[in-house]
Parts: sequence; C-alpha cells; structure tokens
Amino acid sequence: MSSEMRLRLNRTSRVALCGVALAVAHSSAFAQDVASFYRGKTIQVICGFAPGGGYDMYARLMARHIGKHVPGQPQAVVQNMVGAGTVRASNHVYAVAPKDGTVIAAVNQNMPMYSLLGGRAAQFDARKFRWLGSMVASNGVLYTWHTSPTKTIAEAMTRETTLGGTGPNSDSHIFPTVINKVLGTKFKVVNGYAGGTTEIHIAMERGEVEGRGGSTWASLKSGSAQWVADKKLNYIIQIGLEKDRELASLPLLGDLVKDPADRDAVELISIPTALGYAHWMAPDVPDDRFAAMRRAYAAALTDPDLLAEARKMQAQIEPKSGESIETLMQRAFAMPKPVIERTAQLLEWKE
Repeated sequence: MSSEMRLRLNRTSRVALCGVALAVAHSSAFAQDVASFYRGKTIQVICGFAPGGGYDMYARLMARHIGKHVPGQPQAVVQNMVGAGTVRASNHVYAVAPKDGTVIAAVNQNMPMYSLLGGRAAQFDARKFRWLGSMVASNGVLYTWHTSPTKTIAEAMTRETTLGGTGPNSDSHIFPTVINKVLGTKFKVVNGYAGGTTEIHIAMERGEVEGRGGSTWASLKSGSAQWVADKKLNYIIQIGLEKDRELASLPLLGDLVKDPADRDAVELISIPTALGYAHWMAPDVPDDRFAAMRRAYAAALTDPDLLAEARKMQAQIEPKSGESIETLMQRAFAMPKPVIERTAQLLEWKE
C-alpha cells in the first residue's frame, strides 16, 4: 500500500470516527435534555371518564408505573375530565393543554372514529394523534341485568329494553344505536350517566335501566369480576372485528348483518375495539420527548411491578405498540367514502 493511500485511509477513518463521536454526543445531549426537562415535572393523564370504570382503572395503573421509565423520572397523576363521551377531554389535550410532553390522553376508543365521521364537537384531527400504545384491546359487550326479560338478541327485537348511556359519542350509545338500525332491535338508550360504568351499574341495580349498551369484556372481567362470577349479567351481543375466544358462543354483530353496506359500516365501527385502552399525546409535542415517552410506555407495560399489580386487580395486559396503532388508524381512515358516509348516517353525528 502506498504512503499516499495510507494517508487517505487514515483521513477517512478519522472523519468517520469524528462522525460517530458527534452522533453519540448528540444522542447523549438529547437524552440529557429530556431528563433535565422531565426532572421534577408531573405528567398529567387526562381521563375522560369518572373514577371507577375501565378507562380510569387502566389509566391509573399506567400512571403509577410509567414515571420511573421516563428520563428524569417525573411523577404521573390522573385527572378526570368528564363530559360529552370524552370529547371534552380529547379537545382539551389536543387544543388547550400544554404541548410540552407532560400531558397524555386516556379517552374513549371511539374518538378517532368520531373525528373521521365529522363529529360536531371535535376540535381535534385524530390522524395527528401521537400514539404511545395500548394496554389491552377487548371486544365490546352489550349486556342486561340478570332480572331483565331481555336475555338474547332475539328477545331484544321483540321488546323495548332500556340501557344506560354516558353520551352519543360513547360505546354505550353507539353500539345499541347501530344495532337497532342494522338488526331491528328495540334498545332505548337513556343518556346522561356521566360517571360511566359505576353510575350505570348503580342504575341497573336500582332498576332504573335494564343494562348497558357497551363495555369492554376486559373491563367487565376486572371491574365487575364478582358480577361475572355470580352470573349477574345477560350477555346479548359482542362487537369486534372477530369473536373473543372467551365469548365463542356469543353472537358477533358483524356476523348477523346481511346488507353489505351495513356490514362495511359495522366493520368501521368495530375497528376501535382493536384499539382498546390506548393513550396518545398531542401532535406538537417535541419529537425527542415523545420518543422518550413512547419508550417509557412500552417499558412500563412489561414492568414486573405493573404486571404483578395487574394480576391482583384481575386486569388483563396485552400491549400494542404505538406503531401498530398507527397502522390500525391508517386502515380506518382509508375506508371508502361511501362507507364513511353510511356510518355517519347510522350514528347521526353529522349535521
């Protein structure tokens, strides 16, 4: 090898080494900047439901463990912001709350669909949500109290059955409304139970309503485990992209719908059930902080302490990455316009 060639190689190696050193230093500086920002801060997890239900339970479980995985180890607390089926909380996180990486949304899984279908009150574009991930996804279940004469979907077609609901943007309203229109059932939703699961279940026990139009199977198993064990509920129908393996004998809405246009709309309505108890941040959060939060979220959901606590609570944990949720959302927003219009018509969400 000539001396000139050795000189060129040496220069090339030095340049490459300098580049690596600069990249490492840059990465280290980023990590230090993120840690410096979060140190001493408090992360607000804005839950759109009242305390006691599945969304609140999962939000609090996540909040108790995520902080130790974030650089700087901030605290995380849950703030309940009830209203309009979590549209209020969604609007707050997206349009009002600080965009500095200290706010996480824990809202209804239907919020992306509400945005897609042109929901009247939405001040957010769900295509821009920055997804941290999901703790678990579970099919929706429509159920009645054990004393209700309505115990099957066939019986729901022959008599009016009152169901408690939180608002027109929640599963408790969406599912029975759509089922009425595509199957001919006679569910009557009584909205206004802003407290969600806890308030509706109290109303069921009192006989004010006969059941609830939508709750996840995972939430029922954890939050109402004794009711499940004591067979206090009649399960009428499940909503999802496919049957839950634990509910193999329960009819799936998509399997009962005959009209192809309605079947496509039901598929769109069912996509959020695959989203589950997911969490997101606003679009303007700095990239380095969002990346750190996404890593922390994934780490928290495999944390032995969180998993041990979840087992004690009988809370199911089946994590989904933020990237996989983005793919799911792309599927929803790529639905043909006629499907979107038919779904909006069924839900009466647009003017």
